[in-house]
Amino acid sequence: MRPRPVAVALALALAVSVPALAACGNGSDTPGGEPAAASADTGAPQSGGSITFGVANETSGLDPTVSAAVGAAGASELAAIYDVVLRYDPEKKTYENGTAQELTHNADYTEWTLRLKPGITFSDGTAYDADAVRQSIERHRAPKSRSLARDYVQMIDQMTVVDPLTLRFSLVSAWTGFPYLLTTQAGFITSPTAVQKLGEKLNTNPAGAGAGPFVLDSYTPKDSIVLTRNPNYWDGPVYLESLKFVHFQGGALTYEAFRSGQIQAGFLREAAASHDAGEAEEPGYVATLGAGDLLAINSAEGHPGHDRRVRQALAAAIDPKVLSTRVYDGKAVPSSSPFPGGFPWGPGVPGTTYDLAKATSLVAAAKADGWDGRIELLASSAPLAVKWALTVEALLEQAGFQVDVRQVDPSALTTAIFVNREFDIAQSAFGIPSSDGAFVQLQENIGHDDNRFGFHDDAFSAALAEVQVAETDAERTAAYRKLATAWNDSVPGVATASINSRVIWVSNLHDVRPTSQVAVLFGKAWLSR
Repeated sequence: MRPRPVAVALALALAVSVPALAACGNGSDTPGGEPAAASADTGAPQSGGSITFGVANETSGLDPTVSAAVGAAGASELAAIYDVVLRYDPEKKTYENGTAQELTHNADYTEWTLRLKPGITFSDGTAYDADAVRQSIERHRAPKSRSLARDYVQMIDQMTVVDPLTLRFSLVSAWTGFPYLLTTQAGFITSPTAVQKLGEKLNTNPAGAGAGPFVLDSYTPKDSIVLTRNPNYWDGPVYLESLKFVHFQGGALTYEAFRSGQIQAGFLREAAASHDAGEAEEPGYVATLGAGDLLAINSAEGHPGHDRRVRQALAAAIDPKVLSTRVYDGKAVPSSSPFPGGFPWGPGVPGTTYDLAKATSLVAAAKADGWDGRIELLASSAPLAVKWALTVEALLEQAGFQVDVRQVDPSALTTAIFVNREFDIAQSAFGIPSSDGAFVQLQENIGHDDNRFGFHDDAFSAALAEVQVAETDAERTAAYRKLATAWNDSVPGVATASINSRVIWVSNLHDVRPTSQVAVLFGKAWLSR
């Protein structure tokens, strides 16, 4: 069979009818919304001006194999430096080319062929070619890689350079949603020359390493990242003179900085700040994510969560409505389902149910078999996170848990959970989107043998495998139904809310382009004056 272009093959699978949650609408936080970008200005782009962006969390570096590289921590910054192979359009639910010219697949989705646009070079002059893409992705696949993409790039069995602009991916098994991988950190391609030259310095000063619309001016950890426009950008003029990324402790402070004019754009992940920005009809983009608030559970041997009864007790002890009321002033979207409302392949399976009597009984049974009832809760030290941790602690102790709370700064929290795996239970998020990213998030976090949460369940794994190869909406819905049922029984984590992750910007900033993982692209953004 002739390879099928991804824009055609996957548009059919993703073209589902879901109401859009307007970025400039009435600010509703009702579950079921889909992401939508504010309308681009129809006038001619103007050159000049700078913006400062308030990030939700500081990135752990500028190397795509080190940074978390998600919208809340690093993805927008890194995409500006490295560009993307593909962009996911969350409004149309299709993929569009970045540095790619074309992506096609074979009949059974086990082989994908990427053809790059000609004439692209990295900032250091190195050719942005098929072998550069291969080497860049191999860095994520390396045995000692710290990349958060390492788990799902292992789904690639082999990469073959066909010619200077063509790279063939042979997968371990069929994957209909493979293009999503090239919209994530695996698609932030690094110059092989720069990688060899810079070594570990790449993480703090990636000079010449990217092919994106901006280049690094300065990086001061715990303070700011400053980028200036790339005068030799392959995709034509970059209109903004510079981008600056800064961090505030929590969404409330980020929104306050936006309202006061300190920043011109910002990421609001916390429910109250996102809700308030929606009510104010701030321009921007919003994506409703399932399990946007999550009590992560370490199911590995040696931790209390290794016992299924303890995991089930955690789910039964936590009431999402109580968290919404006490922590978010009722502005959250309480939900124990891992999937957001309006999920295009909605399984129709409710989440776990708050049941204190059940939780108490399960805790007692686990204690009878030798567990001492103690469990450590790891949480961020940000102000709202402190309220969250105290509320969770109180709910768990009602069921008989003895909770030790340990609070660390947000970057240390990310490292403890996703890199070192040093926790029993922790404040976290999966952020399940309404796209192929749902499979990626589940596979990356809890779906493979060496997953970071030490979770294993045969029924869950079987259902996730069906999601991986599903071609039609009906097949995906059936697979997600099985997966939701297995989630409720095995409890890999406790979802407490869907979150309206919101990126806001000033009204005279245009052509900011959302992509996967609630990241935004500034390559063609411009300010009207």
